[in-house]
Amino acid sequence: MSGVTFREVMTGQLTLGTTDPRAGYQNPNSVGFVVDATIEIPDLSAFLDDPNHRGGLRADVDVPRWGEQCGSRIRGTFGLFTPTEHARTTHMIYELPVTVDGRPHWIVGVKQIRVEAIWRLWPATTTLYTTVHEGQDSSGTIVGAGIVRLNLPGVLAMLATMRGTSARWHARAWNVLRFLTFFTTGLVSTYLLRRRA
Repeated sequence: MSGVTFREVMTGQLTLGTTDPRAGYQNPNSVGFVVDATIEIPDLSAFLDDPNHRGGLRADVDVPRWGEQCGSRIRGTFGLFTPTEHARTTHMIYELPVTVDGRPHWIVGVKQIRVEAIWRLWPATTTLYTTVHEGQDSSGTIVGAGIVRLNLPGVLAMLATMRGTSARWHARAWNVLRFLTFFTTGLVSTYLLRRRA
């Protein structure tokens, strides 16, 4: 079994007491927060065969203005081109448990990959619309929302962290190529061929 791993560091703004990520991001009382996530896909073949393309992640979630780390190396789930009920939309999904004021909460982050004009590719793949739910899964009441983004230096840094996971070097390189091919093909399908990945 072999796979691939890479790291994303996303930064943005969050507001407690709102349910809409855009409103939470733009609120003058919002606070900065950082999601430092390492995506872990231990079995790339199974990931590619899975229609939901689900893997794992480990993350640090920090809210510097609160002087609080909501979670350190916490484990969650990651989804790439996960189908939705909309025929022209897939999602990149990040879900993980966090602690807010000593109580369990659940973060759901979504990048919305829609069939639309090519110039929408960059914001779609770098903007994570985030909601914070009470409790230990996404069924809880939304108590906060915001947006985190991956900037250009962050994208370049992410690519530099991409590694295959296998005992054999040639298999590691092959896994990185397979993953990048899958990702690129999905974007080409969505933004150039105008069909859902």
